[in-house]
Amino acid sequence: MPRRGVIRMYIAALLVLGLVTLESLTVFPRASVSRVSGAVNTVLLPLEVGTNSVTHFIASGIRSVVGAFGAERENQTLRVEVQRLQAEVTTLQATKGEDAQLRKLLQMKNSLPKTERSLTVPVVGRSPVNWLDQVVIAGGSHNGIKYGDPVLSYGGVVGRVISVGPVSSTVVLLPDPESAIGAMVARSSDAGVLLGNGQAATLTMQFFAAGANVRKGDLVVTSGLDHLLPAGLPLGRVISTSQGDFGLVKVASVRPLANLNELQDVLVILR
Repeated sequence: MPRRGVIRMYIAALLVLGLVTLESLTVFPRASVSRVSGAVNTVLLPLEVGTNSVTHFIASGIRSVVGAFGAERENQTLRVEVQRLQAEVTTLQATKGEDAQLRKLLQMKNSLPKTERSLTVPVVGRSPVNWLDQVVIAGGSHNGIKYGDPVLSYGGVVGRVISVGPVSSTVVLLPDPESAIGAMVARSSDAGVLLGNGQAATLTMQFFAAGANVRKGDLVVTSGLDHLLPAGLPLGRVISTSQGDFGLVKVASVRPLANLNELQDVLVILR
C-alpha cells in the first residue's frame, strides 16, 4: 500500500475515534453532571437557607436596634416637652398666686382712708438666718418712702421701715424680738404693747391694766400711742389670755393677720 494511502487510513481512524469520543462526552457526562449538580445543591441548599435565616435575623436585629434608638430619642423629646410644660404650669401657678396677693393688697389699699398715700413694692431680700426679723423691699427715698412708714401685707401690718436708701429699704417685722408696737383691742379700746418673740404664729401682747377687757377672738389694731404707726391698722386676733407675773398685768397671745412666712409684695403707707 502506498505510503500516502496509509496516512489517509490513519487520518480516517483518528476522525472516527474523535467522533466516538465526542459522542461519549456529550451523552454520558450529562447524568454525571446532573448527579454532581444535585449533590452540590444538596450541600449548598441548607447553607443557603441558613444564610438567609441569619441574614434575616441580623436585619431584624438591626431594625430593632434602630427602632430602639428612635424610641429613645422620641422618649427623650417627650421628657423634655413634659419638663417644659411642668415649668410653664409652675410659672402660671406662681403668677396666679402673685396676682391673688396683689388683688388682696389692692383691696386693702382701697380700704385705707383716702388721705393715706401708699405704694406697692416687692420683697427682694430676706435673711435665711433671721427669717422673721427683717426684709428688704424694692423701694426707697426715690419712691417717697421714709423712716417709720408702716408696712402691710394682705391681712394686716407686718412691720415698719427702719432704714431707707435711694432705691431700697429695710423693714423690721413684728416677730423680731426687738419689735414693740402700741396696740389695743378694737372692741374695748384696752391698750398695751405688742411684742415680738421670734415666732410667726403668735405674738405677745402685754396690757397696761391687770383687768383689761380682752377675750379670745378679739381684733387687735395699732393704738397710735407710740407715735410709730397710725391708729387703727389691723395687727392680729387674740387666741388666748392669761394673767402676767404676780397678777399685775394681763397677757394675750395674738396671731398675726398677715402671713409673715410668705411675703412677696407689701404695701407701704407713705406719711
